[in-house]
Amino acid sequence: MTDRFSQLPWEDLRRMDGDLPWSALETFAEAVVAEPELAQELFAEYDRAWRAVDVPTYIDLYVPAIFTLAAPRLSNEQRREIGGFLVDKLIEAGIEEAEVAEECLVKAAGAMGPAILPKVLDTLDSMPEGTKDAVAWSMCWSLTALAAKTDDAAIRDRTIQTCLRLLEQIERDEYEEFLGISAAWTLALLKHMDAAPLLERLSKKVAPIDGGADFREALRFLQGQSAHPYTEAWEVPVREWLPSAWESGRKWYAQQGPGDSEEQEEAAVSKRQDELVDGFLASPHAAKLSEAVAEDAPYITHALLEYAYTYEGATPEELTKSTMKALLFDVLPRKISAEQDFFEKVPVVAESLLRWLASEGILPEGESTADAVREWAEESVAAATDSRNWGPAKQFTMQAQRAGVDATDEKALRRYMLEQTQATLAKHACEAPPSAPVTPPIPIVEHAPKVGRNDPCPCGSGKKYKKCHGAAK
Repeated sequence: MTDRFSQLPWEDLRRMDGDLPWSALETFAEAVVAEPELAQELFAEYDRAWRAVDVPTYIDLYVPAIFTLAAPRLSNEQRREIGGFLVDKLIEAGIEEAEVAEECLVKAAGAMGPAILPKVLDTLDSMPEGTKDAVAWSMCWSLTALAAKTDDAAIRDRTIQTCLRLLEQIERDEYEEFLGISAAWTLALLKHMDAAPLLERLSKKVAPIDGGADFREALRFLQGQSAHPYTEAWEVPVREWLPSAWESGRKWYAQQGPGDSEEQEEAAVSKRQDELVDGFLASPHAAKLSEAVAEDAPYITHALLEYAYTYEGATPEELTKSTMKALLFDVLPRKISAEQDFFEKVPVVAESLLRWLASEGILPEGESTADAVREWAEESVAAATDSRNWGPAKQFTMQAQRAGVDATDEKALRRYMLEQTQATLAKHACEAPPSAPVTPPIPIVEHAPKVGRNDPCPCGSGKKYKKCHGAAK
């Protein structure tokens, strides 16, 4: 580090205790704007932290955040320089499967705006041919959407040709289908109508759960039949996305021991959840549950603990009122495919679990949180049974279950999806006027209703999927 920048609060970037150092991040952002050479120092700091794999650090989060904070005040030259670095690190993070770093990098890169597109396109041109391990490149492809923000005709045309080339390669089965989703949306955002036949073919060729639904929706947007359905990752303010990324990193480091692997961490979390479920089910609190509620208590208890950790980042010691409200009104209604009688049992089990955790000294505020859960019971059941709150996978699974399909049989679900799509297409073809082109509807789901390895098994056994119907997969 040069003496010129030695007075900046570097130690605030390196410390692991305390809260997010927003003041330091703002100070660095202002310094980058005033002193462009500082970017090189931050590049070096990022690389040092990235190489020191055994040393806990948040540098891989802080440096992209600094550049994002500075972005609105940077010159195009600075944006190109910083953007080039961020794109390179984005690919590197993708290859290393460092998901949190990857998400921060793509948001920071996108914040640099269209000035980085030449670098993005050069990088995509270097993507290995025929690779099946394309996850590392998917977020870089999402950056092509920046072309919709520029009036540079040459850049727009080059982006179009790059995206078309990828989709044509996907049509020839040279790349994984999901890799083309961002390219399809970029063509739609650029209103490149000549891409419509290609998107139409892909929407028919690719299974809905593998990207076909996304190609169809991009085509509908291109043809003016639907609105744009999502916000680009880099359009979210840094003060909204950094805290969640930082919290994920904080929890991850807190759970690591010397030499712990990801599998060991997962095993430790899973073991503790299993122990707590067993302890609760053997307790006097669980003994007071009615026979009907007790039947589903193992499944519900697993779901509460697992989903609290997976979707809210909360351990059993952190089952606060806000966490429980998110579980009861958002996560469980969105994820668990079950009828009303099941959801009527959820707040009963949740209340009993919270009171047990309080009695064991695990959750000191468990009693007051349990009281709140009791008050929310009727409202939470209404939220869970309102189809407007269901995720797309649940929408499909509920329809399949009501048609008699086994939700644990992925092949049966795929067959059912294909049958429904074909039936709908046939119906629209019959109803369409002779001169009117038939536009197949969007399939009922956008993604596979796949059960996570650590999710409670949909069969209702109360066991995790990997220990039940997923054991043989």
